This record gives sequence, C-alpha cells and structure tokens, in this order.
Amino acid sequence: MAINSVKMYISEKNLIYNMEYLKSNFNKEVLAVVKSNAYGHDINLITKLLYKNGYKNFAVARLVEAQKIMLNTSLSQAEILIFESIGKDFLNIIKEAIEYGILPEKIQIKIDFGFGRNGITLDYLEKLKKYIEKKNLFFNGIYSHLFAVCHRDGLKIIKKFEDVVNFLGKERFKMIHLQNSSAIEKYGSLDITTHIRVGMVIYGLQGDGFFDKNLRQVFSLRGQIAGIKNLESSNYIAYNLKSNLLINNSKYIAKVKFGYGDGFLKVNENTKCLINNKEYNITLITMDNSFIEVDENVKEGDEIIFYPDISFSVPILNMNIYELLVIITSRVEKEIVDEIK
Repeated sequence: MAINSVKMYISEKNLIYNMEYLKSNFNKEVLAVVKSNAYGHDINLITKLLYKNGYKNFAVARLVEAQKIMLNTSLSQAEILIFESIGKDFLNIIKEAIEYGILPEKIQIKIDFGFGRNGITLDYLEKLKKYIEKKNLFFNGIYSHLFAVCHRDGLKIIKKFEDVVNFLGKERFKMIHLQNSSAIEKYGSLDITTHIRVGMVIYGLQGDGFFDKNLRQVFSLRGQIAGIKNLESSNYIAYNLKSNLLINNSKYIAKVKFGYGDGFLKVNENTKCLINNKEYNITLITMDNSFIEVDENVKEGDEIIFYPDISFSVPILNMNIYELLVIITSRVEKEIVDEIK
C-alpha cells in the first residue's frame, strides 16, 4: 500500500484557545508574531486561521514575510508590523515617510534602549516630541523590546518605556507594546501597554525559565511506518553497518519517510517517538528516512508521532526551541485540523 510521509497538523482549536487564554489572562489585545514562517507552522495557514477568528494584527521580521501575508486577498484588512531595520537615522526617516505621503496612522515608532537593535535613541526624544506636536501626529503604535535582561534591569526598562510614552503623549498611539512571550510570563500585565507582542506562546511553545500548563501545543508531527525490517537477517541499516549504531537488542527496525532533508536533524538520533502510545528509539536519520527500533507489535502503516510534547525534547537535544521548529522545511506538508487527538 502507499505510505504517506510525515505531515504537520495544525490545530485551529488549540491556536485560538491560546490566543483567547492570553488575551483574558493578561487583559491585553494580542499582537501575533508570525515571523520565520510562523515559527515553522506555516505563515499562510496561521494568519488565515487567526484572521478568520478575528485576529488581524500581525508582526513579522522581514518585508518579504509581510508580502506573503498580503498576497492572500482574503486578509485585506490585516495590519502588519515589520521589524526590519530601515537605517540608523530613524527620526529623519519618519519625517521623510510622512512627507512622502505615508500616513502616521500606518507607522509604529520603536524606541531603542541600547540592545544594539534598531529604533530611536533616547537623545532624539526631545526633537521627536517637538515634531509630533508641531504636526499634531497620531501614530499606529509605539514599542520597544525587552531582551534577556535580569529582572531588575527589566523593571528599569519598563519604567523608562512608560516615561517615554507619557512624554510623547500616550493618547497619540493606537498600539503600545513592549513584552514578548518570555516577558509576559516574567512581568505580567503592564498598565502602560495596550497589547502583548507574542510569538512562541501562541503556538503553545514554552521557553527556558517559565512554564504555563494552560497553553496547548498547536502542531502535531505525524506519519506512517513505511516498512519493517528484521535486523537478524541483515548487517546494514540504510548505508550504515548495524554494528556502528546504538542498537538496544531490538529484532526489528521500522522506516518512516522523514529525514534531515525535511529538517529532522541527526541530533534526534537516540531520542524517542511514539507508536501506538508506546515510546520507541530513533536509531538512524538519513536525508530522506528515519529508522526506529521496534518490536513485533509495530506494523507497516501504524501511525508515528514525533515531538508529542516538544518542551521535553528541547533539553534532551540541547537546542533552543526556536531552532528546533523553524528548520522543519517546506517539504513537510502542513494541514489544518480542528483539534489534535
């Protein structure tokens, strides 16, 4: 029979649950970060689902990502914040943009607190304030970024950001946001902000240093066993001598059409997957296939699940959760489902 390769299933129910939970728990609107192909979940699928459910504000890192979203004509009312750097002289760039005819209602101002990122530095604030008041400008938003700072430094930056917003005029900004996913867990809801700007947590992904049991993993990576081989009758698995691999006295090896050509890296060797609700060892990963040590209970066509809870895989693989997911390539087909069972 024909055996399908691995597919990533995207749960609409879990995605929207996470969005609504975050909105309710922090009492803020949610600006969904969908950069890096929506953290490997597919930017087109995720924005389509969010827009359908009333979430129309997105943030991306590159202009090309925004263009991908806007190519979908059904998302015509989407508002997209692009983080991409546009040069160092931000104040003059803002002036030039407005003089060119770009409405300030389409512009978000970023404040640079010295992380080596982009934005308007504090020494330009007086000039910016005079320009805003002279032109009586009202902007789409103002924001900055809390990087991996210690808790005390984070509190200082929050206070500086609050002072900047009030100095420029809080009423002049439709959206005010500062916190990313880890910062909402670290500092909770902030009075000065209107939105939380989150990526990882809307997909149910958890980073180092925090864990929220209420979040639900949005993706499920599943496939089918494409064949079973008796190890007793062969000295080789794919191109490799069986004796060179870490085999745990198994009699059978199962093959699945999923390898490092799909972004499933060799660091996953000797980790676990699920087949029929039982853990099995992944012995070998090649470009197009992975090989799993199994027993006589596993049959061709059985379903296999990779990363049933990805938060447990990250420390084992010694990889950042961002790296782990975004490398799952476009060769892996994505499909929207209501919920993952």
